[in-house]
Amino acid sequence: MKKAANKGQKERKLYRREWVETDNPLVNEARAQTLALQKLQVWLRLAYAALALAALLGYWGFAENGGLAPGIVGIVLGVISLGVVIVLRIGIDHGRKNVNAMLKELEA
Repeated sequence: MKKAANKGQKERKLYRREWVETDNPLVNEARAQTLALQKLQVWLRLAYAALALAALLGYWGFAENGGLAPGIVGIVLGVISLGVVIVLRIGIDHGRKNVNAMLKELEA
């Protein structure tokens, strides 16, 4: 019965408080960028996992006589995932610097 009563209400997220219009726009922007950085960190972890998988495939394909195809797939996956890791790492670092600059501006 409670599910039917709450069905019309919007489900609230536990980790985020409601944003109010009286907040400083800089605070809202810093909060939004922080949430975006958290999502990018998830993608970074996935890229690191792909890089580890690529290393295993490459090793198995070339050193353990697993065949030429897994070794080539491992190298290609490794190059792609390394590029993604570099781009995400640089983006996250610059994003953190940007958020810290916004927070420092608020303190002044």
